[in-house]
Amino acid sequence: MVLFLGGRFYAPVIGRVLGERADRITPAVAIDDGRDYVPTRTPVVFAHHYASIAGAGPIIGPVVAILYGWGPALLWILLGGVFLGAVHDFAATHIAVREGGKNLTVIARRYIGPGAFVMLLILLVALLALVCAAFLDLSATALTSIVAVSTLKMEPGQAMFREVGVANALTGVVESHAVIGGIASTSVVVITACSPLIGFLYLKRRWPVWLCSLLALAICGTSILIGLHLPMTVKPLTWKLMISGYVLISAGLPVWLFLQSRDFINVHILYVGIVFLVLALVAAALRGGGEMARPTAIPLNNWSAASGKLGPGWPVMFVLIACGAVSGFHSLCAGGTTCKQLSSETAARRVGYYGMLLESFLAVCVVCCLIVGLTLDGYQEYCHPEGVTGNAVLTFAMGVGHTAHVGLGLPIAAGALGAMLLLEGFLVTTLDTAIRLTRYMIEEGWATFFGRYDVFAAAAESPAGPAGGRRTGGLEVAGTGGLAMEEPFAVAHTRPPPVIATHGFGRWGLKMLQHYWVNSGIAVALMLLLGLGNSYEVVWKIFGSSNQLLAALALLVATCWLVSHRRPIWYTLLPTVFMLVTSVTMMVRLLLGKYLPGWPATAALTITDIVVLAMTFGIIGLALRRWAGGRMEPHGDPVAAA
Repeated sequence: MVLFLGGRFYAPVIGRVLGERADRITPAVAIDDGRDYVPTRTPVVFAHHYASIAGAGPIIGPVVAILYGWGPALLWILLGGVFLGAVHDFAATHIAVREGGKNLTVIARRYIGPGAFVMLLILLVALLALVCAAFLDLSATALTSIVAVSTLKMEPGQAMFREVGVANALTGVVESHAVIGGIASTSVVVITACSPLIGFLYLKRRWPVWLCSLLALAICGTSILIGLHLPMTVKPLTWKLMISGYVLISAGLPVWLFLQSRDFINVHILYVGIVFLVLALVAAALRGGGEMARPTAIPLNNWSAASGKLGPGWPVMFVLIACGAVSGFHSLCAGGTTCKQLSSETAARRVGYYGMLLESFLAVCVVCCLIVGLTLDGYQEYCHPEGVTGNAVLTFAMGVGHTAHVGLGLPIAAGALGAMLLLEGFLVTTLDTAIRLTRYMIEEGWATFFGRYDVFAAAAESPAGPAGGRRTGGLEVAGTGGLAMEEPFAVAHTRPPPVIATHGFGRWGLKMLQHYWVNSGIAVALMLLLGLGNSYEVVWKIFGSSNQLLAALALLVATCWLVSHRRPIWYTLLPTVFMLVTSVTMMVRLLLGKYLPGWPATAALTITDIVVLAMTFGIIGLALRRWAGGRMEPHGDPVAAA
């Protein structure tokens, strides 16, 4: 009800603040280059956007953080989703469309200054590397998750899952365990292979969305059947390398071929999964509440005990539950791919605000499944065991399995398998989007740092595109190549700096930096650097902290944009301050309490933490200086009527 009321009454308020209008042309329509800018029907864009932002975030975060009690977790998800997360997503999407399909870094340069652009660019590359590292490890964890066959209330030798023998740590007796992740991994491979067909049919042949949805459901069902007969059996490292190879190739291909199409197929699993969770929870409530009715259930408030184990509830819980409440990564999706597909400006509200509310609803369902399906001891055994690494993926699967058993009378194994299918596909979906976004960031960096050299200068001086939109040649910088904006008088009439001629290896090197596969390769290399040596448990806290920092900075940029357009700012400024204080506190706590004492083993995380903090303080300083000087107009441009 809270989420519904937020969408019904608060979303229109934010729409009026932002000045949304249906008659403005969007970058997707004006540019329409067939690769990155593709005008697409809103349901398809919503599917892509929701699949990209949902991923594992609204599942893993609540699973890890519910140790503080389900009351604080639900309160943060609901209030954060309505007043912070959905506002952040809507504003980021709308402003990216208004600024010509440009992403957060370019908007920061326009409204805060060139220094903010460079600092935010570095911060975003660091954040995306953390996102990819965490989700890559989670994907491998899901693939190899095992649980005792007896826990699933099945007999050894059952036909649904592949089994392995595991010695009991106390008795030494070998017990039969089911590998419940291989089926979902096979499903991912099949869905990915079928994605180009869906993209061809709905974009090139213009099939109706409902017909494509029916085909997508058929593909999902077929992929599960194939997974049941041929579950993946590769090692975690092999799976990580396979996924890395796929996203390396996908990041340089047209957006409709894999990214948009696979998201469209996968989101049907998510839609069906949410309906399944709701039905199981309602049925469990009618039949007595499951574990919630027992004294040993996960408590309403476990703040003190959890603070002793995971750290103080503030700020830890607020950064562990990121995507379910507010997530900076969503602004990258909004400004990186989503804004380049919207055919109507008013669709930004439906995709941005409502997409975040649906993600918060998913997080609420996850919390409810845990409190219905697991006892506190059972939850801690899976997620926070003493002395060993926990498995949040398995925790979620078992919570769903027991909830479906209590509510719908289904076998625990069936519910657990459904949870794995729900999670594994969206881990890869988020990786797919994040690597492409990292490619965008890297391209913008090269165009900025080497813009004076002849190779990049020539690429920037190609003829204008459709509707006056400026297009680049050679290297199409997807993040910056948006609609032409009115240039400031001083900039437009200033002689450009002399072009530096290049020769030999230097020229060859700069040309290599213009290649899609090189930039995709750098993105994948950064992911592997952080992901191969650190588990998701190690990466998740710094990922959550830097993710919330990015949300604060995105809201700060939105606030500057609103100031320049003479619009109310409190709707974005107050969330900005709260998230800045919370996430900076957490980053400093991690740096002083974990990373510096663990040097050199924690070198990569230490350097990442320091870089993120330094860039954050630099951007805040530039924004405050520009604000104090009354220079919020974009580089001297007259303020346009909104």
